[in-house]
Amino acid sequence: MPTAQVENGEIYFEESGTGELIVLMAGLGHGAAYFEKTLPVLGRIGRAVAIDPRGVGRSTSRREEFSVEAWAQDVAGLVEALGAKRAHLVGSSLGACVALQAAVDFPDRVASLVVVAGFSELDRSLELNFRLRIEIIEKLGLGDALAAHIAMWTLGRDFINTPAGREAVERLYASVRRNSPGRYLAFIRAILQFGRCEPGQEGQPKLTERLAEIRVPTCVIVGGQDILTPVSQSRQVASQIPGAEVYVIPGCGHITFSEKPDETAKLVGDFLRRVTSAKNS
Repeated sequence: MPTAQVENGEIYFEESGTGELIVLMAGLGHGAAYFEKTLPVLGRIGRAVAIDPRGVGRSTSRREEFSVEAWAQDVAGLVEALGAKRAHLVGSSLGACVALQAAVDFPDRVASLVVVAGFSELDRSLELNFRLRIEIIEKLGLGDALAAHIAMWTLGRDFINTPAGREAVERLYASVRRNSPGRYLAFIRAILQFGRCEPGQEGQPKLTERLAEIRVPTCVIVGGQDILTPVSQSRQVASQIPGAEVYVIPGCGHITFSEKPDETAKLVGDFLRRVTSAKNS
């Protein structure tokens, strides 16, 4: 089982290909399997590595304290542990937040960014969504009610009514159940802290205010039917990063890697090819 030692634990990863390092980070509660259709595609461009974030799946954690900043530190440690100077970071949802944080906190470790369905702060709707998840877990546990809530908010309306959509719902249910309630709650609270939504964080600067520090090529991707982190939030992120590109995938919800895996992989792959070829030309 391939793992890399970082300061706070061991990171499990799956990889494909050789060359420049590409690190893929999934959404809340998900691990390397999230990118099962994307990993071999990006493995034709470089050394693509999909991870179980610390606290998820087969990765281990020395302490039960989680934050976006700490996960970003894990990514920087992983890049070093894998013998690379820098990596191209590809993040989806929470993984996109981690990628953005890593680019700000560890700029020397980041070669480029792909931000998929990401956000740099929480609007009121997104905060309420995560607080409702906490209430569901505390009252009903980490079960089908939570999975149904997540499915409604993360899968596009067109997609969820198809056979492939029904299969995606079942995979989502199974993925949710693999987390422990305590850790899943800790992950949600880490997101609320990231958004500066917790008591005592009033007036603290949001990550949005630091995005202009990012100086690497950046690609922002979002589904046109994403109601959890809508197009406006992706455009907000892109507007703060010099030269960032924005691509909207029509008829797609929040989890583009499940709903539109071919389109998403092509957008990511085309961007990374341009970045790597420009650097080597």
